[in-house]
Amino acid sequence: MKKKTKIYPWKMYFHVLLGMFFLLPALLNAQNATVKVSGIVTDTNNEPLIGVSVAEKGTTNGAITDVDGKYSLTVRPTSTLRFSFISYKTQEVKVDGRKTINIRMEDDVQALNEVVVIGYGTLDKKELTSAVSHISSKDFLHISSLDPSMMIQGKVAGVSVTNTAAADPNNQASIQIRGISSRAAGLGPLIVIDGIPGGNLTNINPNDIASMDILKDGAASAIYGTRGSNGVIVITTKKGSRDGKFHATYNGMLTASIPLHELDQLTAEEFREYRVPNNPTSDLGGATNWIDEITRTGFTHQHTVTLSGGTSQSNYRVSVDYRNATGIDIRSSREEYGARASINHTTKNGLLDFSVNIAPRIAYRENSSWDAFKIAMDANPTTPLFDPENPNLYSDFTGQEALWNPVEELKLEQNGGETKLLDWDATVKLNLLPLLAKDGHSIHSLSTQLTFADQQSDNFDYWFRPSTSRLAMKNDYKGEASRTYSKYRQHSLEWLGNYAMELKGHRARAMVGYSYQYFQNSGLNAANKDFSSDGLLYNNLGSGEWAKEEGRNEMGTNKSDSKLIAFFGRLSYDYKNRYLMTASLRYEGSSRFGDDNKWGYFPAVSAGWRISEEAFMKDITWIDDLKIRGDYGVTGNQDFGNYLSLSTMSSFGSYYYNGQYFTVWGAGKNPNPGLKWEKGKNWNIGVDFSMFKGILSGSVNYYNRKQQDLLGDYNVPVPPYLFSTTFVNVGTMRNTGIEVDLNIQAVKMKDFSYTVNLVGATNENKFLKFSNNEFTGQNYYDLANMESPNQPGKLQRIEEGQRLGNYYTWKYAGIDADGDWVVWNKDNTEMIKISDAKEEDKRVTGNGLPKFTASMTNTLTYKNWGLTIFLRGAFGFDLFNVHDFYWGIPSMQSNVLKKAYTKNAAIKKGKNVLTDYFIERGDYVKLDMVTLSYTFQINNKWLDSARLYVTGKNLATITGFNGVDPSTYQTNGLTPGVNLNGTEGTRRYYPSTTQVMFGVQLDF
Repeated sequence: MKKKTKIYPWKMYFHVLLGMFFLLPALLNAQNATVKVSGIVTDTNNEPLIGVSVAEKGTTNGAITDVDGKYSLTVRPTSTLRFSFISYKTQEVKVDGRKTINIRMEDDVQALNEVVVIGYGTLDKKELTSAVSHISSKDFLHISSLDPSMMIQGKVAGVSVTNTAAADPNNQASIQIRGISSRAAGLGPLIVIDGIPGGNLTNINPNDIASMDILKDGAASAIYGTRGSNGVIVITTKKGSRDGKFHATYNGMLTASIPLHELDQLTAEEFREYRVPNNPTSDLGGATNWIDEITRTGFTHQHTVTLSGGTSQSNYRVSVDYRNATGIDIRSSREEYGARASINHTTKNGLLDFSVNIAPRIAYRENSSWDAFKIAMDANPTTPLFDPENPNLYSDFTGQEALWNPVEELKLEQNGGETKLLDWDATVKLNLLPLLAKDGHSIHSLSTQLTFADQQSDNFDYWFRPSTSRLAMKNDYKGEASRTYSKYRQHSLEWLGNYAMELKGHRARAMVGYSYQYFQNSGLNAANKDFSSDGLLYNNLGSGEWAKEEGRNEMGTNKSDSKLIAFFGRLSYDYKNRYLMTASLRYEGSSRFGDDNKWGYFPAVSAGWRISEEAFMKDITWIDDLKIRGDYGVTGNQDFGNYLSLSTMSSFGSYYYNGQYFTVWGAGKNPNPGLKWEKGKNWNIGVDFSMFKGILSGSVNYYNRKQQDLLGDYNVPVPPYLFSTTFVNVGTMRNTGIEVDLNIQAVKMKDFSYTVNLVGATNENKFLKFSNNEFTGQNYYDLANMESPNQPGKLQRIEEGQRLGNYYTWKYAGIDADGDWVVWNKDNTEMIKISDAKEEDKRVTGNGLPKFTASMTNTLTYKNWGLTIFLRGAFGFDLFNVHDFYWGIPSMQSNVLKKAYTKNAAIKKGKNVLTDYFIERGDYVKLDMVTLSYTFQINNKWLDSARLYVTGKNLATITGFNGVDPSTYQTNGLTPGVNLNGTEGTRRYYPSTTQVMFGVQLDF
């Protein structure tokens, strides 16, 4: 019988511990073991790729491939490498102890997984079922303007961006999407910045913008209800980096704006030759080029410093910018300081997300005077700059067509102000599913978020004319001054709930939300005259003697507000990314609407079919992706004044009674309890495609938008109405068109690539009717009353059944022996003298609305060099040559163009006669921008990279138009093709420029 061995517990523990002691170094060594992995990264043609990011997943450890596509990286044997590069699919590969890993990158065809921002959400590009154009920062144009919309001028089909004075540092562009949509309400799109509706484009540095998404059709913009009819531009700003590293970037640019002298007027010598013989007293003995006297080369320098860092859990981005710009007139300038900060944080367990954005800005403005260029063109060139009898005073323009000395206006008068902007928002998001599901896994996701935003804008403006001004002397004032203050505030509260489910190829998503927005405008103004000294400028209005006279009141205040409240939701479904459907509804109310129409419904539905995902398409290898889609949506426009539906009181002056003044009050207008939004019924069909492995991709859209219940003032009987006009919803207008966007990857090699982007759009517009069952309007309305001299009349007519932009003038027939105008009669059967012509002899003689717009972007890269050539144009429209109309004929009393004594020398009588003689084809093709750049890949301990570039803008224009640059004529709005000052046709203008920009970007 064996003797049992007794095992003591302490001996067992000792042996275990002893074994662990000897095994621990081996375990630690295995844990800390590393392997050096190297390899080559190539494209689909086996050409090496430079600049591919190679990173050890889950760490900040990484490398970049060199010019031969090679990389080398020390990692853990069990780690995963992540390979990423623009325009290629990201790949993840396990190391598994290997020392050599070669990767062949696959094309990311048309970036189908590119994220597109829509109203209250995002989608992959391949999931879109409506017309949304996505422009990322790499495709933006270089600009020195304060207005970021100029970065997409001509880049998006169906979007018209026009800046009639790009060199004016305080001027903004107008934006119009898919044609004009209103007669009396606002025409510009809704701006949404980082999800906050009602954004201010002047408070965003172009370097801070990551992308712009333009919601063009009704289905995309209906989610914004009464503000969606003119389209929506959704701007997404750049956020903090998530790679665990700290990044710093500097962007700087210097721009020279060189004025173009496009109007060739008589010099002093030519004036004496042609004009003085008929009026000897007009020779004033001088020789002044008034345009040159008020013009200079404008310079702009701007600087941005950006700091960014963080991880996927917490990240931040802060940018600070400074910009100083001078216009090409001798007074205008703009100096501004701005900043933008973004902080994002996700709690450790992922339950909560927090984000905060804040953007302050202050700008100091000196305003230009567009009238100064009109006056300089009118001015007698023999007038000396200063008064010969009193050299301390500028020359007196009394008796001239030019009403004042333009140099004196820009030198002596002060006209400007300061603007303060502050936008901020904060969002908290609660992630419920799948986080709270069992084991943290679920086919469902559920989240809810709350956002508060506040936007403020303050403008404090000034104006001062000293006692030494000829205009002040003429009016017998010892100086004049005014101050104006205006404040705008918008705050909003929005709640969103998002749900998503995915099961066996079926995917459904739902979003519900609530929105509350409050808008407030307030202001005050004061003015006075006759100051004891010019030294105080506009800073002591109370010291002026003029307002001390009894009964004089040069002050005022104002305040108005409005509210918008909305409930909305969206439901989308797709099956295997093949069959796609989306439906949305917004129920919205506005305090601007009448009691009978406070709330409105704005539904939308869209569907798409990715035919390329069908089994029968798999053998068609040259088609990468093919999708057809269609949508319908109802949108609204409530961009009109406050309180127009209500019965309000207005003051009607003052009267003196019994030793004191009394203000007279009475009803201010006819109330309209039925006032409501303008309604747009929009439908769109489109095709998205990618072919030949991404070599050719793009989209085609056809749209039809019928805008109903257009607002306007209509004649009503008195009585029962108190006033003869009432602001009501009556008219109907229609816009249709085709949009094409093509991308061609013409060449893609190791060291060289060439891509082409072609954009084109047509627009057909028709004003259908001015009347409804209750209100009967005229069949036509004449617009664009041309300024004096000679009271020429109105240039354009809006008529039922006709396209907007029709010129309505006499038909030119010739010039008679006496040098007077001859026109055709209404039947086109007889030539008659202009003195015998009647209004009924006028007819449609042209149209100022372009039928087709297009652009072409050529992008070439060779190693570290880059070249971009951008052309754009507009076709199928006419322009009224307003400067020939006023300055191109000898009978004008002002100075004139040289062509008045060459081309138009026979016209000796009848100044400012509205005939189609001055209507010319406005078609043009413009070499709008060329950029040449070089990037230095430095990658030392001080600097990662440096990019230098030079850009030329507005380099050449091919056109048959004989006036100024045709692209500076306003073709947006109710009177396309007419040079306007407010609603009046004018000859005033701001010269075009060629801009040269030098820029640098340093990445640290």
